Amino acid sequence: MKAMPHLEDDPVGQTRLNMVEGQLKPGGVRDYALTKMIGTVSREAFVGSDVRAVAYADRELPSQAGDARRVLLSPLAFARLAELAELRADDVVLDIAGGSGYSAAVIAGLVNTVIALEDNEAFCEKAGTIWQEIGVDNAVAVQGLLAEGQAKQAPFNVIFINGRVADVPRDLLGQLVDAGRLVCVQEVDGAQKATIYTRIGDSFARRVAFDIRAPELESFKPAPKFEF
Repeated sequence: MKAMPHLEDDPVGQTRLNMVEGQLKPGGVRDYALTKMIGTVSREAFVGSDVRAVAYADRELPSQAGDARRVLLSPLAFARLAELAELRADDVVLDIAGGSGYSAAVIAGLVNTVIALEDNEAFCEKAGTIWQEIGVDNAVAVQGLLAEGQAKQAPFNVIFINGRVADVPRDLLGQLVDAGRLVCVQEVDGAQKATIYTRIGDSFARRVAFDIRAPELESFKPAPKFEF
């Protein structure tokens, strides 16, 4: 095994540690395995060179592949949602709208398999390239409509949505195993809230967890209704 560099010789590693100790833990994230994994994945590898200097700031970051654009969740928002999902070592996870692959890279270090769903092939290709460079071998990127999920590879233990959605389609919830969890951000009474759905047989329990901010995912907007 390759020896890990000392933090004094690895300023980026020190910055990641500062993010964990200065943002995630004070923000309420208690899952040790999750914070350790976030502290090892190179967030700067998944964003453009123009914002790498602020890759570990507590802010959302733009991610681009070709003409496609996505916004990475802030580190704290991502960590709190991932903790809410209660990721387990034998889970198969569908990661939706993760852009160039950062969320899937972190999740892949905690679970069995990650299917990352994006609606643009450029993001899928970019994610695969970065994962290969950093040694992620249990994640695969597929192209498809975000709100439709990935039925042919279902069921999933966890569906993780990287953003705010107006509604969660029942067909997407139906891709969960019994006791499976879907986490996302939804607007509730005018405020953005982390929300978790749990499958119980053919029913789905919904729990609003905490305040959070996340970019809106246009793909989940309901189709407009025409009036005559």
